[in-house]
Amino acid sequence: MAASQVFVFDIDGVIRSFRPARMAARLDAELGVTVGIIEETAFADPFGRDLVEGRMTRAEWVAELSERIAQNTRDADAARSIVSEWAADIGQLIPETLELIDELRQQHPVFAFTNGTDCTLRELTEHGIVDRFHRVLNSFELGIAKPELDSYSRAHAQIEQTLGRDVPAASVHFTDDRADNIQAAAQFGWQAVQFTDAATLRASLASAVTS
Repeated sequence: MAASQVFVFDIDGVIRSFRPARMAARLDAELGVTVGIIEETAFADPFGRDLVEGRMTRAEWVAELSERIAQNTRDADAARSIVSEWAADIGQLIPETLELIDELRQQHPVFAFTNGTDCTLRELTEHGIVDRFHRVLNSFELGIAKPELDSYSRAHAQIEQTLGRDVPAASVHFTDDRADNIQAAAQFGWQAVQFTDAATLRASLASAVTS
């Protein structure tokens, strides 16, 4: 692998996952709705974008989300309790991805790039993985979220600032689980691979840096 390569990983869906089974059970039993009601409300534009682009703190966002869900369900108190539990979940790490990151960072800079919040660094610290990255590139701080093209430009500038050198766009290998984020990264000039599983990603990255 060429020493000049830089590796950038999305967080949710690549480094950590979420298992909403308990939320689904509570929503069905207590409110008679599916778990999708939370995600659909939480991440609808412009509400979700206001969070990840730094116009709301996560605490403000969760409070507003709780009220939006409470107003549209049969038991407002239960809805608030469920949203609170949902919001407290920081997910589970994907060990195979972390193994790959650990291998890569022995010789290459590794960054995380996430549509995150003001709590992202705390969550990564709780997971015990914040030190695995040269820097966490966070849309909350960049002021613009993936897949907007300028988010990649700003993230790339932070990579160069962190490493203290010019970094050719084509030397950056980016992994994300969302097709629209991958397409935008490729348009910017990064080498972009959509995540399905760590084994497939390992093979894709090996091919990319040795070709």
